[in-house]
Amino acid sequence: MPNLVYTTRRAALAAIALLASAGLAARADELIPFKFAVSTPVASILPVYLAQAGGFYEKQGLKVEIISTEGGTRGIQVLLSGEIQGLHVGLSPVVEANSQGADLRAIAATTNTLPITLFSTKPLTPKLPNGTTIGISTLGSETDIALTIALTAMGLKRDDMQITQIGGTSQRFAAMQAGRIQAAPLLEPGTSAARQKGYSVVYDLSEANTPWIFDAVVMTTDYLKQHPENVQRFLRAYVEGAYWGMANADKAKEMIAQRFKTHDPVVIDATYNEFKRLMPHDAKPSVQGAENVLRQLQSTGLKVSSQNPGDYLDLAPIEALQKAGFFAEMQQTYGIK
Repeated sequence: MPNLVYTTRRAALAAIALLASAGLAARADELIPFKFAVSTPVASILPVYLAQAGGFYEKQGLKVEIISTEGGTRGIQVLLSGEIQGLHVGLSPVVEANSQGADLRAIAATTNTLPITLFSTKPLTPKLPNGTTIGISTLGSETDIALTIALTAMGLKRDDMQITQIGGTSQRFAAMQAGRIQAAPLLEPGTSAARQKGYSVVYDLSEANTPWIFDAVVMTTDYLKQHPENVQRFLRAYVEGAYWGMANADKAKEMIAQRFKTHDPVVIDATYNEFKRLMPHDAKPSVQGAENVLRQLQSTGLKVSSQNPGDYLDLAPIEALQKAGFFAEMQQTYGIK
């Protein structure tokens, strides 16, 4: 029976995708309100802003308001409150929330690996000293899990460090500059900024290219079931924004400068290049990545309610777009394979 339900839902989504592709977007005065949150301004959330910069939300009949929650755990709470319709966040907070009774699903991804580098403001002697104050986003966030992985790989223990919740990459980098913390896991644009400051690389998780779901579009199952057309509208705009950005470097970099409040060409270029490197062209969350997340969370002692990736992922909306030929259309339109 579950397979029949999934097949029926996928067919319905495919039909909706075909209708959307026929150009049935609403007029300006009929745009559908849609609130979407980002947990922190990093390279992996760029499709959210690119879709806005390229006018693709309006093209799909949506009036999208983008808000920031400064942390995945906080974003999950806002999503569960019903104040927003979707959230950009990693899978780890989703697993933790579902283990506590929530019913969330990741439906698209921009980052199916761990693009994190752990930096220290002080030279290593030869490794991170015990008692180092390390800033993370929030407890249970992707940066928190990544820190555990990095420390374990180096033979260090969390209990020997002073771990504090600071906020997103920009807040963590600022805290390092101010001397409030001595180390932090960073992403672009923070990674390039830290290198320019001469901070020491403690551990580079991105080099391992481990399958993971670091950043994804997440919605509640209730919203996915009750508003499948809005979900398809959002995904079409979101994916086209990503393709538009990959094909229009100058416009994408202008948006990065504006949104990330930087005019440093090194940081802007690095952020854009990281986005292009990370973005899967099918925008599909990695099942293998989900399996790794689940295993890692269990190894840290978190009680995981299910080992089935299908209890945290819903691939039907993306597969509906594939079936409707949307990705082939994007590749042809923007010359990206």
